[in-house]
Amino acid sequence: MKNVLILIGVGFIFLAVFATSRFYVIQITMQSDKLNNEYKRLLNTSMRSDFEIEELTSLKRLEKFAFDTLNLKYPAGEDYESGDKKYSQR
Repeated sequence: MKNVLILIGVGFIFLAVFATSRFYVIQITMQSDKLNNEYKRLLNTSMRSDFEIEELTSLKRLEKFAFDTLNLKYPAGEDYESGDKKYSQR
């Protein structure tokens, strides 16, 4: 009788571990799909940005696109670098 209870206990533990592992596999798969979709969306956005930049001809339109759409800014302070030394506003 004792061996039967141990066998049933081991069976329940095995089923619990199997169910938990399946749950985590499903969670990881869902997260992977979500990240792949986000990557594809960002890649598409990047390609559209490249096409827009290629169409820009004047410097003012290019700056407006960089500042407004891409949220870029002019370098300041620690952003300046040279091949032999680093520039700073300090």
